[in-house]
Amino acid sequence: MGRNRNPRLKARVLVERDGRILLVRHAKRKQRAFWCLPGGNADPGESIAEAARRELVEETGVDVAVEGAVLVLDGPDTYTGDGGAVEVILRGRIVEGEPGPTDHAGDPYLDRIEWRALDDLPESFRPTALAALLAAVGSAAALPLIPLAGWGDED
Repeated sequence: MGRNRNPRLKARVLVERDGRILLVRHAKRKQRAFWCLPGGNADPGESIAEAARRELVEETGVDVAVEGAVLVLDGPDTYTGDGGAVEVILRGRIVEGEPGPTDHAGDPYLDRIEWRALDDLPESFRPTALAALLAAVGSAAALPLIPLAGWGDED
């Protein structure tokens, strides 16, 4: 038997306002800059919704209400040598704050925050699977939601 896989758990949040979605740009040295949804790694003991809310505050300065998941990505080859990543794309809405750069982003490579129209997503937007879904349905609100529940949650 092989070892168990140990992927990173990542939460990203799809926030839409007036037909535009909130994006962040990462510009790492020796790598092409890319755009994605705000979010990042879940800390030990943190639920995916808690991670999403914390990451949005850290990266953009806004508090969000998480409505559910819209896409789960499994990338065992995404990060060479460390078990890959499982990334959960959540849909959320801003409940407090206005997006902008923060002093405590925790990511030195995050260099821009923008609202972008669905028909004007940057060529470097990741994940391409989400871009294709959004193009097919026309809005974040049209994506079906997967409810989030904890192990002990009752219906």
